[in-house]
Amino acid sequence: MNKKFLTAVTGILLFAATATHAQSSSIVPDISEAYIQKLINVAKDYYPRVKFYGARVEAAQNNISKAKVSYLDPFTVSYIYQPNSTLNLYQSVDAATGTVNNRQSLFTGTQLGIFFSLGAFFQKPYLVKQAKRELSQASSEQQEYIITISTNVRKRYYVYLQRVASLKIQSQSALDADNALKEVRHKFEKGEETFDNYSRARLALAQANETKITAEANLFSAKADLEELLGDKLENIK
Repeated sequence: MNKKFLTAVTGILLFAATATHAQSSSIVPDISEAYIQKLINVAKDYYPRVKFYGARVEAAQNNISKAKVSYLDPFTVSYIYQPNSTLNLYQSVDAATGTVNNRQSLFTGTQLGIFFSLGAFFQKPYLVKQAKRELSQASSEQQEYIITISTNVRKRYYVYLQRVASLKIQSQSALDADNALKEVRHKFEKGEETFDNYSRARLALAQANETKITAEANLFSAKADLEELLGDKLENIK
């Protein structure tokens, strides 16, 4: 009779665990693409490396503007102002007579000059192309990292849902083991069950509780991994 009862208790536990697993065996119904996209957007706005790549793209864009404006650099404008009231004499001495000849400067007033550096001018197209290549590289690296962080958010969210489902299963298993132990204890106290079977029921409950604790720790760890990318508590993101 005791063996039959133990078999029945074991069957009850297996049936309860199987039923619970059947109810929570899939995380697909809990997956929301809209919510995942919201998490990805939060990660993009928060994660420092995303901001780093965005700053690099902005700097590269500014370099292109600077390179285009620098096309004027080869041209240099200068001027000299020489007022008419100022004596500007060139003196020479006649060696034969000893006479000093004074000649006034031909140019008076403002004198404007424009200088052009051909070598500097030919460098400008190369500098613009170089700036555009830097922008293209920075943009590619930014897009690549956005794909990476989006994938990481998605993967960590899936792991989180897996841990939630696992904890539900283990919690139900622990509850079933506790109910089975109560029933075995009641029969044991009435002398209808052996101490060996009672000890096994206690051991089954202890194992179920230990597995539940492990599932809880796994859930907290998965949640922390996901929140690392979000910069906020998961509960705050609705």
